[in-house]
Amino acid sequence: MTAPEITPALLAKYDRPGPRYTSYPTVPEWTDAFGGSQYRDALREAAGAVDAPLSLYVHIPFCAQRCAYCGCNTVTAPVEHKVSRYLEDVEAEINRVAALLGGRKTVTQCHWGGGTPTYLDEARMRRLFQSLTDRFAFDADAEIAVETNPNAVTDSQLETLRGLGFNRISFGVQDLNPEVQRAVGRCQTPEQTEAMLARCRALGFGGINMDLIYGLPLQAMEPWMRTIEQVAAMRPDRIAVYSYAHLPSRFEHQRALDGLPRPDTAEKYALFAAARNRLIEAGYRPIGMDHFALPGDELARSLDNRTLHRNFMGYTVRQAPDQIGFGGSAISEVADCYSQNTKDLDLYHESLAKGEFPVERGMALSREDVIRRWVIRRLMCAFEVDLAQLNGLFDIDGEAYFSKERALLEAYRDEGMIDLQPDCWRVTPLGAPFIRNLCMVFDAYLKNTGKALFSRTI
Repeated sequence: MTAPEITPALLAKYDRPGPRYTSYPTVPEWTDAFGGSQYRDALREAAGAVDAPLSLYVHIPFCAQRCAYCGCNTVTAPVEHKVSRYLEDVEAEINRVAALLGGRKTVTQCHWGGGTPTYLDEARMRRLFQSLTDRFAFDADAEIAVETNPNAVTDSQLETLRGLGFNRISFGVQDLNPEVQRAVGRCQTPEQTEAMLARCRALGFGGINMDLIYGLPLQAMEPWMRTIEQVAAMRPDRIAVYSYAHLPSRFEHQRALDGLPRPDTAEKYALFAAARNRLIEAGYRPIGMDHFALPGDELARSLDNRTLHRNFMGYTVRQAPDQIGFGGSAISEVADCYSQNTKDLDLYHESLAKGEFPVERGMALSREDVIRRWVIRRLMCAFEVDLAQLNGLFDIDGEAYFSKERALLEAYRDEGMIDLQPDCWRVTPLGAPFIRNLCMVFDAYLKNTGKALFSRTI
């Protein structure tokens, strides 16, 4: 169960730019040939599955200030009237989508992300949530989640969210080392973090998650492990330990970190491995490639009963065949199509004002895309590909269909990363840290995609 020891030679060989596979095909493959009219058609097709549940995502891009490591679509300290206009636009988009979906209304998952969703005051939170519940029917045990910054949420906001029905919450902690916090612009004490956790527990939130990031500037083993010890002692239900993606060519504000020392590949993996081992010792179960959960948490139970899924919101137990995104930059996955809204809030507003969907790009998946997406998701969620299940779902001979990929996997098998049996291809503990590399074997588009678009796999 502990993280395997990996040689510097192996890290050097396999640490390369690669997708995180929150989607397949990945976003760089989507094009502006897929626009609002194609998205409208996909929604109409999805409306036919009246009894199928939906997953909803609302992007709230606003933040009081931008953290230097951030890779999200954010608007810092917005003018007040733009916040009001944005919420009106999101409501208009919700109404338009709901009208096309017709009788398909059941929601099993809803997630507010950002930005910082708790940038909104209580009245705006109520209004936004009301616009969702007016048009959709939330299942009695729906997962309703929100992301927040512990420094940017009040007791009153937490009470409001809980009163509306939110039952999951995630805190961006990143690192509790003050030196690292000052460098990246995200300062909070362990005491503040623990007090926020206790408050959420008292209000009845479950599945409480804390995000940590390894590979940030100035991180070193001893203070990093102090952060891990402190967080583990707080006992959140879930802990996500993400790799820092330094992509200053895409995110200009990250250039502020260029002059600071960052862990190299070997040091970065050592930080993750040490965190993983300590969290397992503390009773957490590893989930997927970067999540950990207490044994009684839904994520851990879903791993046991093989119902763990992955979408743009991360690992989830409330899988729905279609995910609808609302707001600037929001992504939808509908009727085997991907669609992403424009990031430009003025263009977002103008499109909706004209009665159009504010789609910037997207993609309609082929049958081959759907098959490869299934394989990649099984690797990311279960670390295996069950060939009998693959064959049954798609009426193919999986080993023959992926004969070229199987041949490529033999190199990984020889490294001890994957076991290739006739009925199942199963990733080994040594292969788990390289799961993105293994998924890349099945990516039919990767050779045409610029490497600079992706973070490194380790």
